Amino acid sequence: MWRSRHQVLGRKRKRVEALARQGWRVWGLLAGLLLAVWGSAAWFAIAQQRKATASDHLPEIVLQAGEDFLYDLAQLQPGQTRFFTYPTNSSDRSKLLVNRDSEGVVRAAFATCTTCYSFRKQHLLKEGQLICGQCRSTMRIGDRNERMTADKSCVAVPVPFAVENNKVIVRANPITEGTKTIAAAAEAASAGSKSVTPRP
Repeated sequence: MWRSRHQVLGRKRKRVEALARQGWRVWGLLAGLLLAVWGSAAWFAIAQQRKATASDHLPEIVLQAGEDFLYDLAQLQPGQTRFFTYPTNSSDRSKLLVNRDSEGVVRAAFATCTTCYSFRKQHLLKEGQLICGQCRSTMRIGDRNERMTADKSCVAVPVPFAVENNKVIVRANPITEGTKTIAAAAEAASAGSKSVTPRP
């Protein structure tokens, strides 16, 4: 009697131990799965962050007078922006940008709006977005041929461009003419007048 009871208790204990081992295996699998999901999410977030900031600290591309801007779009991922500068006179340079948005649409513009023109040297990139040096908000990049008016504050003034052989091309002449027009428009905007669109 005592032996059979002892055997029953032994079998029960083995069953409990087996269940406990299975339980630990299940918890181990769940923990491993959660770690894998968390790791994948963290890796994706870090990858997206690196992608977004990849163009933030690249040096400006410096053009010489009369030189066209050419940039290989293979080097510009969606959500990234690249600055370039063009001489307006012997002591000053216009800063422009080429941008590819998250949907892959390419835009080229002067890296300023008419309203914040006097703060143009304080504008900066943050995660591929142009940040206004005056109000610290994201500056929208104007669409090609978009008409710029005084009521459109914090919109980077578009510059005519072309895409040929997977390269974005901004000609020197529209940059020169556009710089003059933006300066005049900025003065008009500060006086409360309507600004005009840079000539192609």
